[in-house]
Amino acid sequence: MTVSITPCHLARYLNLTAAEDRIRRLEEAFSELLPDANIDEILSPTENGTHHAPPQRNPAPVSRPGGGMSAGRASLRDSASPGAEESLPQKPDGFDWVEETTFSSLSDGMAALSMKPEGTGYLGSTSSVMPLRALLVGDLGLESLNQVPMNNSAIVTATFPGPTAPLPGYSENFFIDAYFRYYHTTYPFLHEQTFRAQYGGQSPRPRGETWPILLNTVLALGAWSIGEEDSTLDDTFYHAVNRHSQDTSVFEVGNLALVQALLLLSNYTQKRNKPNTGWNYLGLAVRMALSLGLHKEFPGWKISDLEREMRRRVWWGVYIFDSGASITFGRPVLLPEISIMDANQVLNIHEEHLTPTTTSLPDEIDSPTVYSSLIVQSKLHQATNPVYHRLISNPPPVAHELLSLQQPIDDWEASIPPYFQLDNPDVHQHDALILARYRLTWRAANLRIILFRPIVLRWAARRWTAQDISDAEDPEEAQCRQLCLQSARETIASISQYMTTNIPSRLGSWYMLYFLFQAGLIPIIFLITTSTSPSAPSWLDDLRVTKDLLSYAAITNQLAGRCLEVINRFCAMLFDAEQPEAMLQDPGLFDDVHSMFVGEYGDGMDFLDWSSFGLQPGSLMPLPPGDT
Repeated sequence: MTVSITPCHLARYLNLTAAEDRIRRLEEAFSELLPDANIDEILSPTENGTHHAPPQRNPAPVSRPGGGMSAGRASLRDSASPGAEESLPQKPDGFDWVEETTFSSLSDGMAALSMKPEGTGYLGSTSSVMPLRALLVGDLGLESLNQVPMNNSAIVTATFPGPTAPLPGYSENFFIDAYFRYYHTTYPFLHEQTFRAQYGGQSPRPRGETWPILLNTVLALGAWSIGEEDSTLDDTFYHAVNRHSQDTSVFEVGNLALVQALLLLSNYTQKRNKPNTGWNYLGLAVRMALSLGLHKEFPGWKISDLEREMRRRVWWGVYIFDSGASITFGRPVLLPEISIMDANQVLNIHEEHLTPTTTSLPDEIDSPTVYSSLIVQSKLHQATNPVYHRLISNPPPVAHELLSLQQPIDDWEASIPPYFQLDNPDVHQHDALILARYRLTWRAANLRIILFRPIVLRWAARRWTAQDISDAEDPEEAQCRQLCLQSARETIASISQYMTTNIPSRLGSWYMLYFLFQAGLIPIIFLITTSTSPSAPSWLDDLRVTKDLLSYAAITNQLAGRCLEVINRFCAMLFDAEQPEAMLQDPGLFDDVHSMFVGEYGDGMDFLDWSSFGLQPGSLMPLPPGDT
């Protein structure tokens, strides 16, 4: 059932509840993780410069580990074709990247705003930034992204900045609890009972440096999950991971716990806007998993049911992470063919039903569990990874083939069991299950957007440069365009529904932003290209909803503020107009945008000529007065 929400209602709702949502979420986290703590005392004014120390849940002390213009010219039409739209750096080492130990606020773990090709690594044709690179222009000769301060008015600085070390008086258990409450329920790659027993010394720990690397990764993710945008709670633990990883012997061993650590590190560093660092961790996890034979079932191996199941959980975790990251960055998937893998899917069971003392394998259940999403998403990637590889191959698929390539997505959607459908009340019993199910909907729609987006960009480029507009319409290309637009609009509506009925966790906000921004660029392209279309007012409504959602997210997320600037750059004149629908009847409404792509002789302007748009590449912030 679709919920109809007007943009005005959504804006009013989000603006009135943003602060309350944050307070409620923080209170719920404190009450769940520290039931004995008195929040009023913690937040009370300091006396004699000393903060009240909250009570510890565990008497153990907190661990504090030490711790110029392009020479060539290419038309946008050429740039928008599959395999040709990747922006190229000017120097032979331009794809080199350095992501320092410190976290940069100008980095982009979603690969959505990394518009300058230098220093970001290779981002291919399916990467999140590709449509934005086709839309925006500016000067690439600027030396430093940091010359432009991040002073976006839409971004509100958090009231309580995070400390540079874990909060005094809190044990590591606080962050372990946060990990298993907020992260593990989405990505269940550890066995909670086993991990806690190892932490408490009741079970043997992995040998060597593996245990401190895994432990500090869990602590870092737990701290990140409950931290705000400017919090540095997790930095201490990540630095400890780096310290232990400096021992070269850590990579001269291979075991399941180290694969788990590398897998989690890959996701953590991406979330902390170190995408290529995360990519490298993920590559190590894939190689080590293969070296351990996690992709194989080995039915004759005499190991316990839990040990066998954990191998499956980690393998399919590696599988979905590598598949998803490859699509995000437009890079090839590093996984074996389906015919080479025979590892069984994980069991759809509650975690407590399979423990080290379980003597018989439990039966699967027909209700949602924390493993349902892992099962369904791994099946999605098994079905669509061949489609993705075809999409990034040469020669690129034409419209007729693209229409047939969506069939695996259709088949996957039809295969989702009834107990994991969005209209099943059981899904709505737990926040993590709700996010997991919505995220799968957004991911499938995102695959459709990526599939048909090249057709949309080629069509837009022809019209912007006044080329081929008299040619007969290709009905299959028109169908591809409409399917791309439909998927984008459905994504925006779904995210709006999720945000108006749920209080997202930090992890949920990250995925909401990732899928929303990519979807929001599609109606922008349609609006700029055919603003006089009878459907244009509905596209503008979609963009109003997108703007409202980004405005809400920008309160606590700097990247959302940067995405909001992009939307405003194109549509502010319509957002602020008293009669925007009347403005849409002007065929010349977006002539200034079109002119950026048409040179003096009618050729497409340099794809990487950014200066006339007044944006600092990468930051997407307006240049200060005098710098344009």
